Amino acid sequence: MCTSPAQAQADPVNWLPPDSRIDVQIPPDEFLSITRPLEGEALLGKLLFNSPSLLGETAVRIGLTCNSCHPSGHVNTRFFMSGLSSLPGTIDVTHKFWGSGTEDGVLNPIAIPSLRGVSKSAPYGTLTVLPTLGAFTKHVIETEFAGPPVQPYELSALIAYMSLLETKPKADKQTYVQTNLSAYFALLIEPLEREWIGGVTRITHLIREELGRRIKVSPEHRAEYEGVSQILKLIQRAAKTHPANARDALNKHLGSAD
Repeated sequence: MCTSPAQAQADPVNWLPPDSRIDVQIPPDEFLSITRPLEGEALLGKLLFNSPSLLGETAVRIGLTCNSCHPSGHVNTRFFMSGLSSLPGTIDVTHKFWGSGTEDGVLNPIAIPSLRGVSKSAPYGTLTVLPTLGAFTKHVIETEFAGPPVQPYELSALIAYMSLLETKPKADKQTYVQTNLSAYFALLIEPLEREWIGGVTRITHLIREELGRRIKVSPEHRAEYEGVSQILKLIQRAAKTHPANARDALNKHLGSAD
């Protein structure tokens, strides 16, 4: 029996309603239209896809990301939030829990959809139908989850990543290749050249989140990833006061990674 909307209270210890589960035990395969590792705008999009900060304060508190509901672009069939889900794999996106002001007073969870092949499945949405993937993505972030205003470069990056998601593997046997850390550092080249401090800060934060995820998966590499995180901190600090030094530190790291 599902808890009523009024009873969906966050646990003060971990902010999630009791008896909830939003983690993915075994991630499904990621079907992309390319066989090479992600880079550039699409890589930035995947970082955003995995970041709670994209979806706002409530999401940060409970550790919710786009990937929580759509792991590797598919569906988290065990996703369940007490008071917001009727069955595993469902979620009420018009609930006051999100703080979005869209509370409709009805427990009406919808099935979490797969995003495989999403670039070819317009129009988008169940409760609100929109004509483009960009418009719908912006609606989900800002309206349904009360996230901060999504920046144009963030939206473009998210669309670049999601547009690569396919319904089946590109090859008969698709092998996952983990993106080299140098590809993440390369995302900092343009914002450092432009002396765009906001972009440097945002991207270094996203990369450090990725390092945290890698430590969880491979704790034996903790020292290596923590060292990389310190380099990112150095670059971020230098970008604010000595942009040339920040560019030098980035180039030095990229050079050593080649």
